[in-house]
Amino acid sequence: MMPTVILAPTGTQGDINPFLAVALALQKAGCRPVMAVMDDYCAGIAAQGVEVRAIRPGRREIEADGHDDASIARAVSSDLRAGLGIALPHLAASYLDLSAAMRGADVVVGGSLSTAARIAAEVAGLPLVTLVLQPMGFLSAAEPPLMSEAPWLRSVGQRCGRSAVRALYALASWRGRASLRPAIELRRRLGLAPLRDELIDGPRRSERIVAMYPASFAPLAADAPPQAISAGFAFHDGPPGVPLDAELDRFLRAGPPPIVFTLGSFVVHAPGDFFPASAAAARRLGRRAVLLVGRHAVDRYRHLAGPDVAVAGHAPHSALLPRCAAVVHHGGIGTIAQALRAGILHLACPYFGDQFDNADRLVRLAVARSLALRDYASGPAAAALAALLGDRRIIARADALSGRMTAIDGPWVAAAEVARIALRQSLPPLRRVG
Repeated sequence: MMPTVILAPTGTQGDINPFLAVALALQKAGCRPVMAVMDDYCAGIAAQGVEVRAIRPGRREIEADGHDDASIARAVSSDLRAGLGIALPHLAASYLDLSAAMRGADVVVGGSLSTAARIAAEVAGLPLVTLVLQPMGFLSAAEPPLMSEAPWLRSVGQRCGRSAVRALYALASWRGRASLRPAIELRRRLGLAPLRDELIDGPRRSERIVAMYPASFAPLAADAPPQAISAGFAFHDGPPGVPLDAELDRFLRAGPPPIVFTLGSFVVHAPGDFFPASAAAARRLGRRAVLLVGRHAVDRYRHLAGPDVAVAGHAPHSALLPRCAAVVHHGGIGTIAQALRAGILHLACPYFGDQFDNADRLVRLAVARSLALRDYASGPAAAALAALLGDRRIIARADALSGRMTAIDGPWVAAAEVARIALRQSLPPLRRVG
């Protein structure tokens, strides 16, 4: 009988896409994947041929609480755990929905923040696989991430060692315990053993942890859990073969490769002056530009368009970026993956969370410069881009790294591990990304 796998990601479209890529790989591996997501994403997933279940909270519940995309983006920029105050009040409802979806399932696949899925899997006695989408997800003490809230953390590790970093993590867990109260109470009501920190300790109890990025981008740290493995980027950004918008395609054909300016699927809801400053920066450099402003904001920024600047709501990065010279982005792991594959240059403008660490890793790979979004303006952006585009060594480095970033098919690595757990047998060897 075909094993059933429940995939329960949390977050925005950029967090959903890697799970959907794994779901499609699971179909090829002889499994029945079922995506369990908030209602906003159900139609798009179903259109790609994957079963889907709607899990609360949905758009209606979040808006009833007085939240919208812009207010959430602004909140998490100053406090990473602010998102918990939005999702965790609905934890019991999420747990009930996920428990229903897990009936008859064989394996559960969650993300670092999939608290309800972990609890439901534990109650159901199902094995859990965790997909870690970015290096910061491991919260290594051996190689501390670059965090905007604690920019000194890496220096502490270098001077005082791992034990000092672990102590700081423990202090942060203690201080943030109140934000996890709904999870603590739900575990107690269900008769589950308490955890010191659901967000740190929960994922480490998984049967397998899969880093959804290649070791060439970030090797596993020395203190990664023993059940962790490196995979590769997912690269999924929609149904394959979907062409670019005809107007955008005409713009690309009309001149030299432009610079793309994008803030992904989440930060785009709190862009500040990013897009006007970006258009001005490109014009100062005499370069063509594509502004991906979000479908909700095309009319707001249409005035920035001209013969040298295209304004679009969205475009699949897999189709757009190979036709561009550079990308200015927020440091999201999905955008990074696509740009690394395309072999183009990055100006990373991190806004919150893992984005600062991701940007730092790009700089260390010598394919990028970094400029925090809070400091972004046309002058600094133009100067950084001029330095990037004029450096032949960086251009050559980006081109050389492209092949290394596509050497492993990340979704197949993850699917093979999940299917092995479900079927208790091995699958064919890993394949190179096409």
